[in-house]
Amino acid sequence: MKFVKLSNTGKYRGDPIYINIDWITSVFEESSEQYGSLSTVVFGGPGNGTRWIVEESAKEVVRKIEEAANDRS
Repeated sequence: MKFVKLSNTGKYRGDPIYINIDWITSVFEESSEQYGSLSTVVFGGPGNGTRWIVEESAKEVVRKIEEAANDRS
């Protein structure tokens, strides 16, 4: 089981969140009407899924997922 370490936003801003890369089904950026900026959403998990909003860009999240997937340890 491999995990990617990302940074929470909102109430838990700055706290790390570790997500099992096998549970991630999509990564995308969406605009925030409230703040007028982009938020990165990591979506996945069992059932109907879970949305994690993280500080990293979508490109950075994908890079971390690829690194974790290719880690041979």
